[in-house]
Amino acid sequence: MKTLLIDGQWNLKRNFYKRKSYVAKGEMCGGSFGFLDSIRGVINRILPDRVVVMWDGLYSGKLRYEIYRPYKAKRKKNWDKEYTTIVNEVGNTEEEQEKLELLKQKLVINEFLDLLGVRHLEVKYIEADDLIAYYILSSKIPNEEIVIYSRDDDYVQLVSETVSILNPDKLTLITVENFKNEFGFTHQNALLLKCFKGDKSDGIEGVKGVTVKKILEYFPNVINERYTYNRLVEESYDKKREKKIKFFDKIIDAREVLYRNAKLINLKKPFINDEVKEEMLKIVYNALENNLSIQGAIYLFFRKGFNKFVLNENTDIFFSSFYRIVMKEKEFNKF
Repeated sequence: MKTLLIDGQWNLKRNFYKRKSYVAKGEMCGGSFGFLDSIRGVINRILPDRVVVMWDGLYSGKLRYEIYRPYKAKRKKNWDKEYTTIVNEVGNTEEEQEKLELLKQKLVINEFLDLLGVRHLEVKYIEADDLIAYYILSSKIPNEEIVIYSRDDDYVQLVSETVSILNPDKLTLITVENFKNEFGFTHQNALLLKCFKGDKSDGIEGVKGVTVKKILEYFPNVINERYTYNRLVEESYDKKREKKIKFFDKIIDAREVLYRNAKLINLKKPFINDEVKEEMLKIVYNALENNLSIQGAIYLFFRKGFNKFVLNENTDIFFSSFYRIVMKEKEFNKF
């Protein structure tokens, strides 16, 4: 079975900003219409048997923030204020209004997903990448092949013989076979090198003066062989005896930063809770409710005014990608 996992928040924001001018029946809809348009294209491309959208939950990121205060601090300085804004549906600033609009469009997307046989999950405090990682770790479906749809390079650490990544900017899937050509090193070292690099977008500082390029220059075996941090340290001591370079000291002294970053970044140890474990069992193994309806989705499409963005006679074609998903889910319901 082939499963497509979609980072919902990323895909919503990507389409929201890309199609901000889209308005139907007086409502902004670039994020919601664009979301549907983008995933139908991905479905056509990889022909999955199942599609699952993972959303960031309310207060997502707070668990990491509590152990590392710079984490996403620039993007979410006040979680309680964000909650109040959403509950009261009042945005005083442009940023707050934007968050409300994103939420409104996400709710519309979920209406469509329920009709189209697309599974989706959101859990309070939990980020979408942790849900995606936990799906991969917990699913016991025989011979399942998983494709992650996202531009976020955090996911590359999950690439394996059964997991690949589809980046909208790439022409090919990122797999074990072509990983080295894409990134310059084996997929087995993705997490280690990410910990050295850090993540500027999330406010996670890397090891100063240590770049991936320099690591590959001084430790060329990293390109082909699996490395641990301890192995790097041992080789740094050996190389220091031959040539005293400060770079090796930076590697040796990086232990504290590396371990902190591994705790924040390592998706093979995702931040989850008991609710995630319970809900993930339902997402992976439960049959969907019997309200799957392409015609219902088409009706909703017209009701929202989204048909203005496609020729009326082609509305059925727009949803043709989802017939496969609905049929596969109906087959699953029989078991």
